[in-house]
Amino acid sequence: MFSGSASSRQLSHEQSSANRSVSDDDVASRAIAFAQKNDTPLTPYIYEVWYTYAARSSEAVNEAIDLALNTGEPIHTDMLTELYQTHISPSSMTDQIADIGNTLQRTLGNVTEAMDENLRDQSVFSGALRNVKQNLVVGSSKREVTDVIKQLHRANQEQIQSTQRVTIQLEKNRAQVAKLKGELIEAKRTANTDYLTGLPNRRMMDEHLDSAIFEARLRKQTLCLLLAQLDNLDAVSRAHGITVADSILKTFAEQMDKELPGREVASRFAGAKFAILIPDADGQSGFMAAERIRKRLRMVDFVARETGAKIGTMSVSFGGTTLTEGDGRTDLIERSDKALLQAQRDGQDRTVIQ
Repeated sequence: MFSGSASSRQLSHEQSSANRSVSDDDVASRAIAFAQKNDTPLTPYIYEVWYTYAARSSEAVNEAIDLALNTGEPIHTDMLTELYQTHISPSSMTDQIADIGNTLQRTLGNVTEAMDENLRDQSVFSGALRNVKQNLVVGSSKREVTDVIKQLHRANQEQIQSTQRVTIQLEKNRAQVAKLKGELIEAKRTANTDYLTGLPNRRMMDEHLDSAIFEARLRKQTLCLLLAQLDNLDAVSRAHGITVADSILKTFAEQMDKELPGREVASRFAGAKFAILIPDADGQSGFMAAERIRKRLRMVDFVARETGAKIGTMSVSFGGTTLTEGDGRTDLIERSDKALLQAQRDGQDRTVIQ
């Protein structure tokens, strides 16, 4: 087992305001104001709906709440919960991806129909050419030749028009497919990304874990999973507000990213808890990575941007484990979580690797 704690001498400096996302802070402030004005509780789901509305990032959420505000309809918890489940929750993102896939399939079906129609028109045109050839024989009168030329011209014009229709349809479908592909990529990214920190979310980390375990077994390598939790963030949130707590979470994600330049995958796991997956790493390597992040965070002095109140330094506790024979994703998560609890029981601001 590896363990470590904060040194007695702690370096600190005022964090540059450039590291703060002003727009995100403003959105969070508006979201809280909306919740307070409409007397709705700030549960995680309700807050996320108000945040989405304040950011104007969901047309469906915007329309529903705008309509309620404009008509004086009460905005209650049930309404906001339904909006979350329908338009924001991970399951709604899955539905959105499925809808995009269905539209894409229909569009590709239109392409196939347009191609089939063109082939039919080409067949008709070929038949017309054969008829012209049969009618145009040696000794044909001038009138007969003129009629044949008219038939040929008419068939040629019809084929040109058919080709133009198909070209237009294919161009429309090409643009639609490109648009749908972009929407699909964005929907998948949104479904797998934590909206606050921009890191992969729990869903994506689970996928990375499964893939990493498979690769480790295949290559006969180990891997290390770290769980990190910011210490006493709830107290900061109660004293200074949720906007400040959000800023601390974002800053920690930025600091963590700076210390993970390699193949590591970091994600926001839940609330103030983060996960870091380090392929081909033993306990010592995981311990050193956690300590770099832990010490880096201790070098930041936090200040509430809105009020200028000094928050001071924040600490983070780490727990981790390495892959052993027979482990699955759940085993790694449970052991890392136990190690994290041990680090918190031992006084926080430390790393414990089991």
